[in-house]
Amino acid sequence: MRNGKDIFVRYNGGRKKSAWARVATILFVLTLIGVNYWVFLKDNLTISAPNLEQTVQPPPGIELPASAPVQSPDVPVDLPEEKPATTVAGELQRGETVLMAMQKLGVETQEALPVINAMEDVMDFRSARAGNTFKIEMDKLGKVTEFQFKQSPTEIYVVKRENGKLSASRKEIPIEVKIASIGCSIQGSLYRSFQRCGGDSKLANLFMNLFAWDFNFFEQAREGDTIRMLIEKTYVDGKFMDYGRVLAAEYEGQVVGKFSVFHFTDPDGIEGYYTVDGQALRKEFLKVPVDYASAEASNVKKKNYEPRRVSVRGDLGVEYPSPSGAQVWSVASGTVTYAGQVKGEGWVVEVQHSGGYKSRYSGLWSVEKGVTEGAQVFQKSAVGKLGAKNGKKDPKLLFTLKRGKKSVDHMRENFPGGEPIPAKFMDLFLKTVSKYIDELKTLDVMGLEDSQA
Repeated sequence: MRNGKDIFVRYNGGRKKSAWARVATILFVLTLIGVNYWVFLKDNLTISAPNLEQTVQPPPGIELPASAPVQSPDVPVDLPEEKPATTVAGELQRGETVLMAMQKLGVETQEALPVINAMEDVMDFRSARAGNTFKIEMDKLGKVTEFQFKQSPTEIYVVKRENGKLSASRKEIPIEVKIASIGCSIQGSLYRSFQRCGGDSKLANLFMNLFAWDFNFFEQAREGDTIRMLIEKTYVDGKFMDYGRVLAAEYEGQVVGKFSVFHFTDPDGIEGYYTVDGQALRKEFLKVPVDYASAEASNVKKKNYEPRRVSVRGDLGVEYPSPSGAQVWSVASGTVTYAGQVKGEGWVVEVQHSGGYKSRYSGLWSVEKGVTEGAQVFQKSAVGKLGAKNGKKDPKLLFTLKRGKKSVDHMRENFPGGEPIPAKFMDLFLKTVSKYIDELKTLDVMGLEDSQA
């Protein structure tokens, strides 16, 4: 009511629907029920989901956000893989320790040190040299399971982790030993003769060193002299590795005559080299103080090595030309009485021996470490080394030997030898030697014409 007047509001709620409207409503409801039944309850009907790109197109210039991949909660999530077991290998470099080499390949220090400590039970790492190789196996946690260190084809050391503990051992390498033979006629130098007949300079040095107590090849060998030799050769996996023992050697020369040496080990385990009548090859003094095997001499002519007798302040001496780098031997055991430099002579070593003998070695390039006054030296132990000086091509050793104040010609002196074969083993020795002699006789001697053919 406003200003005393009534206000009316229109209301249609009480108006009844027509019959046709009610019929349309019923049909609409029935249609919805039929569609729902057809879509959701019919088993043999498959309806493909519409393609979003076909049904919904974005307005021009608007890009739809990329949909995130939906991951089913039933699919397990992959965890990061463990570090795989690895095997690494390396080679020891100059100035490098084994620990440094292992660290360089990624081995942690706390893993490397126990391995090295375990290895010390079977090997002294101070003997390790540049060029030695090694292999390391590690598990998924980076722990070393196996460490292998190779010094040579026959010297291999292994550390293994078993039940959490490290154990070290030397690997057993099967070695095959074969006996080889060589027969050769001297043509030119001994080195070249060995090479021509199928040997090499190392084999020539082994042969010469056997006779170092009796004669000097560079002075007493002549063309046409013959050599025969039986020697062991060692093989690993079918590959030649090195020479073993010389079993028998024979030299027949125009100056020295026929001379034979044989290797023999008696039932007591004592082994050595002996002449055909059982006398020890080793004598009190060597005939040659230069170790030609310690320097490469195969390409040097024989005449460059021929020693010559000289006078040294009124005393007899022998001058030995040799290749640079050759070591000088003490001709017998004794005590060093002098080791130092002498003006005009270079380094000089003097050794006092039993029986009143004294040897002197001058013209040395250097003196071996430990060779000092009062030091003990043994026969065939190095006292110094020879080297070229002042542009000279070939160094020379000046050697003298005295007994008291009298000079001794060691090349002609008949020095006493070592212990002969004991009488109780003589029959066994002669039987062994007889077999070697028969084999030496059957060897063909290759001459210059044979090798050319």
